[in-house]
Amino acid sequence: MGHSELIKPNSTFSFTIAQSDAGARLDQFMCKQFPLYSRNFFQQTIDKKRIWVNDATAIKCGVKLRFADIVTITFPPEKKVDASSQAVQDLGIELLHEDPHFLIIYKPAGVLVHRPNTYCTTISLVDWITNHYQEIKEVGFVDRPGIIHRLDKNTSGLLVIPRTNIAHNQFGAMFKDRTINKTYYALVQGHPDREGSIDFPIGRDPRIRTRMKAYDPKKRATPDDVRQSLTHYKVVEYFKDSSLVEVTLITGRTHQIRVHFAAIGHPLIGDNIYGDAAKEIDRQALHAHTVSFTFNEKNYTFSRAIPDDMAKLITGLRQSSSN
Repeated sequence: MGHSELIKPNSTFSFTIAQSDAGARLDQFMCKQFPLYSRNFFQQTIDKKRIWVNDATAIKCGVKLRFADIVTITFPPEKKVDASSQAVQDLGIELLHEDPHFLIIYKPAGVLVHRPNTYCTTISLVDWITNHYQEIKEVGFVDRPGIIHRLDKNTSGLLVIPRTNIAHNQFGAMFKDRTINKTYYALVQGHPDREGSIDFPIGRDPRIRTRMKAYDPKKRATPDDVRQSLTHYKVVEYFKDSSLVEVTLITGRTHQIRVHFAAIGHPLIGDNIYGDAAKEIDRQALHAHTVSFTFNEKNYTFSRAIPDDMAKLITGLRQSSSN
């Protein structure tokens, strides 16, 4: 049986791998033992060298365990975060819809959805959620309560936040089955085809672990974490040297839109990781505009207009195109 309760900071646990768990990935085994904690939590814990296999620090979350291996984990120390009411209010988050089972929230650019590791003290969307809706602290994973999908820190747009564990499970299944539709607006460099699909698999960049990478699907030699990824798009408007595109995600990989458009030679304007920084906007020009789904036999569609920084950029691009 796993530990189905919150673990105290700096607590240490050891496990001897049974025959039934031989061959399991380390991170998957840890999730089984501590079901309230996400795989991302254990990935971060491994990176911080707080998990050992046979007295050696584990260097990969995907290492395969063997019969009679001894796995030891020491949970991270507690980190105090100033999530005061005023600090949370200053995030600029907006509640667009409140349902007994879920919330629809607008996250502005510059706000983390949740802290990426236990050492981070940045105020996040999760702090806003748990400050306003105490019950959501018990929903989903301990390290990211209420979070079922994410947006990059510098991407603006809509998020669905389940309010109960039943809803969390339902929305999780919907995302897995791809029955939730999400559309984005992006400003990209150059002129892509009027419409198209991008289907490069995406995985972690082996040289820079904070980046993702698009892989050639025709090549067989790819890392284990590379996953099939599919993006549909259509051009809404061409400008002189750039384009406004509407994007529909079929899969939901980390940095998917940014990586895919960079892979076809049209990186997002302002994306200083996969393209170039821009004077006109201080982030990647990407906005999660619409989310639609069927929940408890009722259809829902929610939209949020493009924020001011992207709207101003679009106006400037139109003016430049007309000159």
